[in-house]
Amino acid sequence: MNMYFRIVLLICLAPVLSLPSFAQHAAAETGTPMVPLTLEKARTAALIRSPDLRKYDLAVTQAALVKRAQDYASLPDLSATGSAAYDTADSSSGDLSATTGVSASTTLFDGGKNTALSKKYSLATEAARENLRAERISIIDSVDTAFFAVLEDKASLDAAQSDLDAAKLRLEIAQVKAEAGALARSDLLQTESEIASCQATLNTAKKTLSSAKAKLASLTGLPPSTILVPADFTAYDRLIGKLGTMDDTGLEDLVASVVSIARTRSPDLAVYSLTASQARQSLSAAKSACLPSVSASAAGNLSAGSGSRSTSGCLTLAASMDLDFWTLKNAIDQARTTLEQADLDTAAQGESLKLNIEQAVYSWISSALAIAPSATAFEYAKTNYQNVLEKFKLSSATSSDLSTAQALVSTDETALISARYAFLTSLSTLRGLAGLEDEAEIIAAVK
Repeated sequence: MNMYFRIVLLICLAPVLSLPSFAQHAAAETGTPMVPLTLEKARTAALIRSPDLRKYDLAVTQAALVKRAQDYASLPDLSATGSAAYDTADSSSGDLSATTGVSASTTLFDGGKNTALSKKYSLATEAARENLRAERISIIDSVDTAFFAVLEDKASLDAAQSDLDAAKLRLEIAQVKAEAGALARSDLLQTESEIASCQATLNTAKKTLSSAKAKLASLTGLPPSTILVPADFTAYDRLIGKLGTMDDTGLEDLVASVVSIARTRSPDLAVYSLTASQARQSLSAAKSACLPSVSASAAGNLSAGSGSRSTSGCLTLAASMDLDFWTLKNAIDQARTTLEQADLDTAAQGESLKLNIEQAVYSWISSALAIAPSATAFEYAKTNYQNVLEKFKLSSATSSDLSTAQALVSTDETALISARYAFLTSLSTLRGLAGLEDEAEIIAAVK
């Protein structure tokens, strides 16, 4: 029975145990190794944690309730009344009487006002959903930026540590040569100063990495010590190769494809378009106020008392029309002006989105083209440093030559790190502009 209870408990807790935050905290408490955090899991954790996303979700619910209230307004109004009286004027016997009534009223024709308002609030609900989706994409963008910042700062920290280790090795060699009288005192002091400089760079890199980890932790709710899955840049080799050989026609096709995706998927552009559609329905509602309104009502009553019973009823048909034409015209003009502004805003947003996508594509391709040369330069710098180091050991190269070679390694490694993560960040930016939650469609658009 005890084993059965444990199995049932494990099944019930399985969904909870699968959450990244629970798993990470449990690992921290038990001392077991943490499972490295992938970018997808970091996105999921941030979406679950975000209170702003919950607010936008509630805004969708609120908009749907407003739409429902408008739909209810077009239904018939029903009411019922009832009363009872007991007359005690005659002391020998009382007189009991009762009256009940039912009434109903509805609008038969309003010029299409209720229909226009219903469509307007339906569009407002769709806009609320697009705002929710825009917030999701914004959160994913923030997570991507923070995630890549941690990886880039970690790579920079490793590079700074390598520079410090190389400087310490040079100092050891320099000290041996100085003791043998083969190295000037000034060259030894230069090497010592380089170690101090490398140590300062390393300390700065540690602080930068800690800040980036804190930012990611605030988004995901996971501890800053969470280990991240490093980026697999080899998975992008084929894509980078395509971007590197892309001609002007291919570039135009890529921009056109991403813009086409954005015009149908971008939540920001959709909100502008829905706002214009709402303004169009408001204009229709304003125009409908110029038409007459026809309503009908029916009522029935039943009275009983003193052994008698009577019924009555009536049916009423009424029509009304607003003759305040100057006020109606002003309302129509206001609605028309709002629509024109909304159309202009939609067009401007479309042009701005297209421009931003073009710039993001150029930035993405630029960073992709910089990766291969940076990698080649870095490999050459490392090989050159090893050659100069051997020459320095044999006193065939000066301390300055070795310092220059190491500085070249540091510069080229920094350039390679920057190019790689600029490529990933630009891809993430392009994904967000297109209104997507993953990069598959963007990558597929590269022919």
